[in-house]
This record gives sequence, structure tokens and C-alpha cells, in this order.
Amino acid sequence: MRGIVNIVFGVILVAGGLSGKLVLRGTHNGLALAAIGAVLIALGIYRIVKARSAQK
Repeated sequence: MRGIVNIVFGVILVAGGLSGKLVLRGTHNGLALAAIGAVLIALGIYRIVKARSAQK
């Protein structure tokens, strides 16, 4: 479940960062926020793959 939450939150950060509606606090940089969102998406995918392999 946490993997899905990471992916959803990551997609929101990427979309907001690239559109310019959201920025990283202290930097006022949307691309940095999009990069953090991409890391969250990758983390979510890793957690889902790890959970599926543990079930087998």
C-alpha cells in the first residue's frame, strides 16, 4: 500500500513542479520538486516489486 501512496504523491509533485504551480520551499524551483517526485515514484515502484517478490 505504501508503494502506491508514494507513486500517487510522486506524480502529484512531478505534475505540480513541471507546471510551475508548486515549487520546492527555499529554492522556488519547480524542477527540483519534480525531481523529488521522480524519486518518490521510483521508491514506490521498488516497494511494490519487493513486496511481490516476497510473496512468491
